Amino acid sequence: MDYDIEFTDVSFRYAGATKDALQAINLKVKQGEIILITGPAGSGKTTLCSCINGLAPHYHEGELKGRVTVRGHDTKHSRIGKLASLVGMVFQDPESQLVTSTVLDEVAFGPENLGVPRAEIDERIKEALKATRLSGYEEREPHFLSGGEQQTCAIAAIYSMQPEVYVMDEPLSNLDPSGRIQVLQVLIDVAKRRKKTLLIVEHALDEVLPLVDRVIIMDHGRIIRDGTVEDAMVGGDIPNVFTRPGIVQLADTFGLDRMIFSAEKFYQELNARTPLPVIDISNQPDPRGTPSTKPVIELKDVHFSYPNQPPALRGVNLTVYEGELLVILGRNGSGKTTMVRHVIGLLQPQQGSVHVLGHDVSQTPTYLLAQEVGFCFQNPNHQIVSFNVREEMLFGLRAHNIDPAEHEERIRRALELVDLMDMIDADIFSLGKGQKQRLALASILTLNPKILIIDEPTTGQDPQMTREIFEVLKRLNSMGTTVVIITHNIQHAAAYAQRAIIMNTGEIVFDGPVLRLIMRADILNANSLTLPDVTKLALRLRDHGIPAWTFTYEQLENFIKLLVEKSNGN
Repeated sequence: MDYDIEFTDVSFRYAGATKDALQAINLKVKQGEIILITGPAGSGKTTLCSCINGLAPHYHEGELKGRVTVRGHDTKHSRIGKLASLVGMVFQDPESQLVTSTVLDEVAFGPENLGVPRAEIDERIKEALKATRLSGYEEREPHFLSGGEQQTCAIAAIYSMQPEVYVMDEPLSNLDPSGRIQVLQVLIDVAKRRKKTLLIVEHALDEVLPLVDRVIIMDHGRIIRDGTVEDAMVGGDIPNVFTRPGIVQLADTFGLDRMIFSAEKFYQELNARTPLPVIDISNQPDPRGTPSTKPVIELKDVHFSYPNQPPALRGVNLTVYEGELLVILGRNGSGKTTMVRHVIGLLQPQQGSVHVLGHDVSQTPTYLLAQEVGFCFQNPNHQIVSFNVREEMLFGLRAHNIDPAEHEERIRRALELVDLMDMIDADIFSLGKGQKQRLALASILTLNPKILIIDEPTTGQDPQMTREIFEVLKRLNSMGTTVVIITHNIQHAAAYAQRAIIMNTGEIVFDGPVLRLIMRADILNANSLTLPDVTKLALRLRDHGIPAWTFTYEQLENFIKLLVEKSNGN
């Protein structure tokens, strides 16, 4: 049998690295297969993808052992240009592959270079923009788009090329929940309709698992599990490597079908087997605290527009209080990042005012704001300035004249908080995007900011790391740091935050307690926000006495155990 992709005893080591990024990979992919590749950050997923399109070893310098073939072409001896006509790849960092000045030109760029007739290019552009929710964005400049919009633009550009093999490296990471579902469905439909091979590197297992044929799990540069979706679910969790979706874990715990992926099906099967009673646990308190009433950030009637673009902010009024943990939600391009950039002086309002810790931002130098307000960009490459992890950690400390006697202790504490202490002497180029995200956060934590603003902290993180980052932010908040998080991860937002705001087309359309938001399906749906199935199940069980604030897997598991025990007369 001929295979679209074949790895034979493949190992790859980046130039200057001390260990292989891939180790003895053997892999065969049949034409038309739809495959999920998952595993913890740094496990070799991106490197494997780079071997498929020839970036390793032709662009990423290093030693490639073994043989990689794509549609019969040996990648080691094929030009990248030739492989680009066969393999369409969306990178983990979409901004790095956007090369033109408008969305229209970006989507046209690939087919034009492949010599596709003009009339067909126009049809491909129209189809690609519609599929990715970018119709009407034709004249927008890609580098002024939000992170999620840049990601969909990169996907649209590959879509229009119609390659033989699609390789998507975390294509959903920057997208709002509804966007993830739509883009994923588009990718799957295109692959099936065109009988093309599709490889998706992704941590968002809840959405992806029900739609793929095969699951490959990687760790430390090796493939450690490879089989059907059912094989992956029956095989169970792998500590620190692979965690099944919460609904699947619950189904396994309570003896149900381990291929259950929806909250409603779980509820129906459990209730059919063991009719669920009502329990009284009204004395269980909501574990979240209450912030003070002292304002630390105040935006009053803030308006802002980028050059030749529609208004990005339309009269925003927002007060953030000392010690608060606030989440900012909203679909891609709703103005979330634009708003928080006003807080640190990277943007100035064209109308209105911004005050931080009593200072008028328009009158306060950015370097003074940076001493008390830490800001993590959505793309860590926008703030990393060094070539080495240790030097990156030292950069801010030196810039702010922190006593050198404190450097090592501050660096150690910050790296341990984000689980990067073992990378202290690593070169930046060897880090994945998720690791760079954690490094950017750690470098800010060395300065002990009073306010921490973090834009999409979970991009590129595996589920365990996502949870650990939110735990770090919760710990900092409990120590008095005011924390503002832009995120699409509504389950963690609900579990950790006290308050949420939603932005839509530059306006705040919701501002209130997270619990009140979760109950408002109309507001969630109108803003492309969908609840994860564990949260949907918790809401489904409210009629049985489960508290409204139940959002974590552990809380839900414990309460379901109480329901089952009462049903069984225990």
